[in-house]
Amino acid sequence: MRAPHLLALSLLALLACSCAPRLTVRPAQTPALDLAGPAPDVVLLSVSGRCGVPCEAPHDNWDYLTSRGTVDQVAQALSAQGLRVQVAGYASHPLAGHSSGLVPAPQRGFAALQVDLDTLAATWLGGPRPPRLVLLGHSQGSAWLHHLTRVNPQVTFDVQIDLDGICLAWNTDFGRLVRDLAPGTVSPLEACETFRVVGQNVSGKDVVWPNVRVNLEVQSQRLPTLDAQGFPVNYLFELAPNVRLDGTRSGIERYVSPREDHSAVTRPGSEALGWVTARLAALAGDWSRAAP
Repeated sequence: MRAPHLLALSLLALLACSCAPRLTVRPAQTPALDLAGPAPDVVLLSVSGRCGVPCEAPHDNWDYLTSRGTVDQVAQALSAQGLRVQVAGYASHPLAGHSSGLVPAPQRGFAALQVDLDTLAATWLGGPRPPRLVLLGHSQGSAWLHHLTRVNPQVTFDVQIDLDGICLAWNTDFGRLVRDLAPGTVSPLEACETFRVVGQNVSGKDVVWPNVRVNLEVQSQRLPTLDAQGFPVNYLFELAPNVRLDGTRSGIERYVSPREDHSAVTRPGSEALGWVTARLAALAGDWSRAAP
């Protein structure tokens, strides 16, 4: 019989966030972020969540949102408005780079995302026609992006998209890795700590910071359904709504999927992504193009 702690770890692995039935690694069809070239109209930065069974998180975490086509579907909603889009995807990991045992390509983590954002801020964002910034996160990836917006208050993010943000195993996964990093002003471990917001306790992943103009939040199905996309009983889902520091939900829109589980909300063609892309297209309809 397994020891209790082994059973707990097995259950934790079962509740992993990406839940991909197979690993298909594909690059994005949208042009990749090229910081050495001219600025696009929009930069889309995405962070995937915890790896699915079988895996050893966080070392096996990888950028499945790009391979899955999720990033391309969101980018297409922007390019359909005549906007030039560049994308970059990152894994749920605090270090700049690591090797995942699930895929052959090296993976880039939060430290690499921060370096890319610093370069953006020093070049394109200081120009006369800075690109719009759009963030896309799933599960743990949403927590990383809320941390990004918190520690970069000088940068304005036009849209932040949360696909079922979860803090599952945050400290267990990243505690040692974060402690090995050079000390910073704000530890990434605070991304899933509790904040006091106008008399209520709110997880850091649910706080929409003032430098985010619009937040689109997706939550997966609540109740069992035979018409499910994914598992009929959703094993993991987000319940808490996002909130501003003043306790309001100004600029926050939320969609709760009636039949898509924690993984299915990321699938191209899903109802959840359909809602996201429709709202994003409406928001981007009056975004002007930069000069060629």
